[in-house]
Amino acid sequence: MADEPDDGRILRAKYLDWCSARVAERFLQLTPDEIYRVAHEGASGAGDDSPVGVELSYRTLVERVTEALTARMELPTYEEWSAAYAESPERFEAELSGLWRERL
Repeated sequence: MADEPDDGRILRAKYLDWCSARVAERFLQLTPDEIYRVAHEGASGAGDDSPVGVELSYRTLVERVTEALTARMELPTYEEWSAAYAESPERFEAELSGLWRERL
């Protein structure tokens, strides 16, 4: 990515921002019980041996839920997203959180 032209770096940063916003939006739709369940389902599916009922740190809980949601959401690849963005950038611009500016 270091050799990408600035336009390519900006587009990739926008893609990551867009994906992050989609995952965050989905995360915020979950109830506390759903968050807890998804975190523990993710743990058992990843070969983690921490049993259900064991307290997870906030960071671990968020990481597990984020990873599980990302896997379930079937987000487009960078190539798919960038082609769609090229056709209709305004469709995506409204959904960006602005984090892409900080990543450059």
